[in-house]
Amino acid sequence: MNPIQLLKFALGGLWRQKVRTALTLIGVTVGTCALAFSIALGLGLRAFIDTEFQGRDDFWRVLVRVDEPAPDESNIPPEKVAVQGAMSDERRARIREGLVDRYQNKKAPKALSLLTREKLDAIGTIPDVSEVRTFRTGEGRLWAGAAEKPAPVFVTSGRLDDLAPRLIAGRLPSSPEADEIVVSEFALYLLGVHDDADLASALGRPVRLEVGGVRNSSSLALARALLGQRPPEELTLSQLLVLEKLRTNLPNRLAAFNLSAAEQAELKKLLEPPAEPTDERPSESGKTATATFRICGVVSRLTRIERKKLTPLDAWELGQGDAFLPPAAGDRLFQQLPWHKEGGFMSADVRVTPGGDLPTVVKRVEDLGFRTHSGAKWFAAAKREVTLIAAGLNLFAFIALFVAAVGITNTLVTSVVERTKEIGVLRAVGATRGQVMGLFLSEGALIGVFGAAAGLALARGLAAWADGWVQGLIAGQMDGQKMLSTTIFVFPAWLWVSSVAFAVGVTTLAALYPARRAAQIHPIEALRYG
Repeated sequence: MNPIQLLKFALGGLWRQKVRTALTLIGVTVGTCALAFSIALGLGLRAFIDTEFQGRDDFWRVLVRVDEPAPDESNIPPEKVAVQGAMSDERRARIREGLVDRYQNKKAPKALSLLTREKLDAIGTIPDVSEVRTFRTGEGRLWAGAAEKPAPVFVTSGRLDDLAPRLIAGRLPSSPEADEIVVSEFALYLLGVHDDADLASALGRPVRLEVGGVRNSSSLALARALLGQRPPEELTLSQLLVLEKLRTNLPNRLAAFNLSAAEQAELKKLLEPPAEPTDERPSESGKTATATFRICGVVSRLTRIERKKLTPLDAWELGQGDAFLPPAAGDRLFQQLPWHKEGGFMSADVRVTPGGDLPTVVKRVEDLGFRTHSGAKWFAAAKREVTLIAAGLNLFAFIALFVAAVGITNTLVTSVVERTKEIGVLRAVGATRGQVMGLFLSEGALIGVFGAAAGLALARGLAAWADGWVQGLIAGQMDGQKMLSTTIFVFPAWLWVSSVAFAVGVTTLAALYPARRAAQIHPIEALRYG
């Protein structure tokens, strides 16, 4: 019996049992469909994660931060943290911790390892690092010639490229050294620019920017004492100048007041300008720096909803700011403040070349002793979740194929019993045991081939329908962010081949027992059967 004859006998045997064969084919079809569908979904989800993460610029960013060390209680005078009163040990420990924190909050924060220029240069030399960005920030006041009062602003200096989408008038600074400033629409509103038509007229206007300890200057200290904690933004420039003049001349006029010598001495202490800080927080010293800039652009203020959508990788300095300076111009201003001139940076924005080894960059930065935030951990977590989901789906698909295999075994065992006499005839005319066994294995393989083909076609058709539905579900979770992926199901060529091969292997294996049983039937006994 040649292979062609063997194949004809196998097809004939299946055809004579149409209903049973059809039901078995349905089982193999469903199993193969489930397997191919789940694998394609798993591959598609992994590709989706790769595209959505690695296809966005923010993924290739590493936010580097410096952690403040735990308080060194050995340097705290014992009387400053001594807890008075009778209380439980647990409560005493909590109160003492509060005293330590309060004492520490009055001292200059000592970072474990500031991001100095040398350390920033070291980060910049790590392979795949394309750029290291830093920002200088501080509270300030913005003065305009026609405005009666200043606008309190949070000042940010650094690369301003990410502000481009928020521009509503003008442009970004022409160069890092330009004495130009970008202001928020809210800051302009506080300066008296209310109408939309006036935004363009504000461009090119000179403004005076003051940064540093603006809330702790000596004139404001006097204002708070006289006016009862009146906020500085309520004072006009003329009022501030008058207060400064009064603070300067008042110590020389104390004799005109009905004050004792001791009272005059105490008042002089209050009017003395603050000395350079020692162990106090430097930004509370009252030291300020001032420069004049020209407005080159106006940006929109972020709404509460937009702020909620910011990720930890977004530059919070740009989100919080109201006045923005280019890097070199900002350095010239902030370098006049001692805590900026002598210190480093508390954070940096490291840009990695797209396609580079992001995990290695993160590890190298962390090895330098800094804390990092990046998309690498989220990416790894998302890949793990997708892998687990795909593994669960594949497990169910394997179970479906196993059930189909049991059905094939049952079908062929029944077929062996019903075709015992036919097997005896084949043996009598010269068919060997191997050929009889091959006949039933061929029937199992044919069921696998036809079932796998139908299952793959069904899986591809279902995927075409489900793709749009799944994409809609995912898009609804992305808060309006554009999805970069075009499909959620991936059917590579190897999936088609391996699905057929696996299904044929399972069905052939399922046919092994009935095939061996058929091969062991004695021809004389088979001819007497029935």
